[in-house]
Amino acid sequence: MRTALMSLALTAGTASAAYDLQITEMWMGNEPGSNLTEDWIEITNFGDTAFTFGVDGDLYFDDDSFNWENADILAGIASIGAGESVVFVNGDAPIAIIEWTTVWGTIPGLQIGVHDGSGLGQGGDGVAIFLDAGLDGIDEFDAMLDSESYPDASANGGQSWDSVLGAFSTVGNASGAFGSLVGNDEGQFAIASPGLVPAPGAALALGLGGLGLVARRRR
Repeated sequence: MRTALMSLALTAGTASAAYDLQITEMWMGNEPGSNLTEDWIEITNFGDTAFTFGVDGDLYFDDDSFNWENADILAGIASIGAGESVVFVNGDAPIAIIEWTTVWGTIPGLQIGVHDGSGLGQGGDGVAIFLDAGLDGIDEFDAMLDSESYPDASANGGQSWDSVLGAFSTVGNASGAFGSLVGNDEGQFAIASPGLVPAPGAALALGLGGLGLVARRRR
């Protein structure tokens, strides 16, 4: 479910300017075989104002319990600009980030942060992001900005879940998904579109059998 689309576009600075942070991709690992990296999520700012950590607040992560009491802070990124997509890897910097770039390559302009939250399961799971606006730790008065879930991924090992398209990623989809640089111990490569989201209207066009969809990189 997309709570941000339903109800929440938080203002930042003026009533007409807002950041709009949404979970656009979740990568839950490889199966069968070993995981190429730790789990990761992508967050995209669909608003027209940057979200600045430590000024607008801090962001926290939880899995499908969607429970603020279990949420862990998202760290390592200073701001998410208007139209920008960023990635948060489950693990410690810099090791988790080095492992990630070994698998996906160095993507120009893509910011990568970390978190120490729950791992994502192959049997279906979810992600929630919370805002700590007061910078005093997450509590029941803070807002859930967005939550997304994905179905059983056991038959889709290595494929991310694209929340915008509502599907597991395939090479060349409307988000411009591509294969990883390396495979795991079973020879399985991963597929995802980190830093990419569909061009405006692509998700709707997909539902209508649209042709010629083009993905664009969020800056």
